Amino acid sequence: MTAEGSGPPPRDERFPKALRLLRRHEFLQVQGSGQKIPSDCLLALVKRNGRAHSRLGLTISSKVGNAVVRVRLRRLLRECFRKRRAQWPQGLDVVLVVRASANEAAFTEVSRAFDGVTRKLQRLFPAASGGGSS
Repeated sequence: MTAEGSGPPPRDERFPKALRLLRRHEFLQVQGSGQKIPSDCLLALVKRNGRAHSRLGLTISSKVGNAVVRVRLRRLLRECFRKRRAQWPQGLDVVLVVRASANEAAFTEVSRAFDGVTRKLQRLFPAASGGGSS
């Protein structure tokens, strides 16, 4: 056993089904009556869900790019959500709509847009947020 094995326990960074919007009617509810939050190459649609956790749904049109591009963007956004989930206010359903401008965006650009959505969510839903200082 080396010193590398010791340290803080790893954070839970999974993306289980309970944290995803999976059904069409869930997406339609958020898209139909959700609040719009624009951020660079993303548009977030947000609605309270009455749960103890926030859920994420991703919408990436074929206008954004071919399947390879869309899968890459989906993976980048899931990674951002996994890493920053604790910063999001609780009890929200969020649909992220990826704009065509994200087609050739680097990870840093997508991450910056995701952080913009996170900051706006924290401002709009302060009572529901898990805490933290700004």
